[in-house]
Amino acid sequence: MAISFNPSLANPERENNVQIGDFVPRAGIYTKPGVVTEKKEGGDVVVDTDPAMIEKYHRYAITTGLTPEDKDKFNAIMDSVVHMQSNDERLNSLQRTIDELKNDPANKRVTEALHNEQAVLIRMSRQLPKVYTVSAEKLHS
Repeated sequence: MAISFNPSLANPERENNVQIGDFVPRAGIYTKPGVVTEKKEGGDVVVDTDPAMIEKYHRYAITTGLTPEDKDKFNAIMDSVVHMQSNDERLNSLQRTIDELKNDPANKRVTEALHNEQAVLIRMSRQLPKVYTVSAEKLHS
């Protein structure tokens, strides 16, 4: 089911930041969660509440704030990681990917989302990546 909603009515600053694929927990009288599937002239957006549409953009985490291209990149990386056999493999693969992506400023948001997923995996598995890169300023003596 798709509904039209004008985000500027709820939060005027939000209107320009809404992107295709953003998660909408609820909108006004519509209490079902959904995702933005279309932006219309005048500030309205179309929100689709079909669970398959939510899954398309948010398979592993709520990635609101990422562009549709970044969501695809994030989901593709996570698709490859979740099929690994052990948490140790998952953590190390995520760390290698994060280290590669963070060299390009265009990947900043994807890197942050992957880092958040890695933090969840660290808490669940109680393991850490074998090798990681960190700013020297963050090291404590």
